[in-house]
Amino acid sequence: MPRLILIVLTIIASSASAFAQDAVSIRSEQAVDNRFLVAVPDFATAPGKGALGVEMAQVLAADLAFSGLFAIVPRPSYPNNFVGFTKDPRQVNFPDWKAAGAEFLVHAYVTTDNTKIVAECRLFDVATGSQVVGRILPIEDLAGQRRLAHKFSEEVIRYVDGTAGVATSQICFSGGATGGKEIYVADYDGVNARPITRHGSISILPQFGPSGRKIAYLSYKDRYPFLYIFDLNTGVSTALSKEVGLNVAPAWAPSGQQLAIVLSKDANSEIYLVNADGSDKRRLTNDDAVDTSPTFSPDGAQIAFVSERAGTPQIFAMGLDGANVRRLSFQGGRSYDPAWSPDGQSVAYVAQRSGEGMEIYVVNVTDANNSRRITNSNGTNEAPSWSADSRHLVFMSTRTGRSQLWTAHVESGEQRPIPNISMEAQGPDWGPRR
Repeated sequence: MPRLILIVLTIIASSASAFAQDAVSIRSEQAVDNRFLVAVPDFATAPGKGALGVEMAQVLAADLAFSGLFAIVPRPSYPNNFVGFTKDPRQVNFPDWKAAGAEFLVHAYVTTDNTKIVAECRLFDVATGSQVVGRILPIEDLAGQRRLAHKFSEEVIRYVDGTAGVATSQICFSGGATGGKEIYVADYDGVNARPITRHGSISILPQFGPSGRKIAYLSYKDRYPFLYIFDLNTGVSTALSKEVGLNVAPAWAPSGQQLAIVLSKDANSEIYLVNADGSDKRRLTNDDAVDTSPTFSPDGAQIAFVSERAGTPQIFAMGLDGANVRRLSFQGGRSYDPAWSPDGQSVAYVAQRSGEGMEIYVVNVTDANNSRRITNSNGTNEAPSWSADSRHLVFMSTRTGRSQLWTAHVESGEQRPIPNISMEAQGPDWGPRR
């Protein structure tokens, strides 16, 4: 097992993260077992930069706790004689940290100049006093301190689990008052939420493209429900589909060159494949029942979707040519909102059974008779979307009496609201790592 994580970060200070504080208020249906205990003291800093060290430690600790792989050693458990780190990691007293219960320890030192901030961050195996992986990342983004702390957390998670975390990712969603909704983008922890559309209309159902730089969405800005693509690099929104009737449910192909969309121009709700510039629409489904809500498998070879061909809305999968249709949802009731996991193994969806609310389920695509319920709130839980590591789902929930964005750790069942987003929000989508 390699023994050091070393990363050099370039950052400047900003307000401390509320996420680290909110992370202790976790609403969980199941206990998280077998987590590693990691201590994340304030980063050592040059004189006058202490706030930066505090903020970075808070961001990092929140990311690690969110992953479900780590529990954070509480400050009251720190060694009695610990007053803070110096820049020299050789002065760390590992027996003291082991006595405090830590299995891993983060040591970091931050320096600044007029153009950048550099932080040397290390992860130690406390039992052996060894450093566990090494990396140097000098970055000169003067507003990027949170993102770079996020990057370090991804590397720590990669070390212990083999798959990087998702702390650099973003979410998009529809937010605002009834009668007026815009598309928003925020960091995965709800920080830096900002509207990207200002249509003064109703804009909903955003979907990140594979690069994370384009978002497909539905809007009534031109009076009717049409589909658009917003380019985050240019700030320009262009039409994707303006057919007569419904234009809904955009879903990007993994290549980013095509999307599956739902149109009713042929007098029935059917799934079409269309180029990202709106050209060459090709019909994939041809059934008298309603077909909607497509989502691609990560290899682009299959599409999961909702169809009423079984009599009630259920989740099906088909090949890219519309052939080889098979049913995936068998838990009873009605099923909606499928989302294929990035690892290709599972489809998350919403089910509404008699006597229950709308709850999130996950089914293994190779064993459709083995679905598992993720939420149990007896409220409305809808629009699940996977994190890039396939560990988490983001979704909308009304369990508190208002529309909020929540996340669930798929294996542990641990659930929590996304902090830092005060508005009512719906229809989230989780983007790729950045």
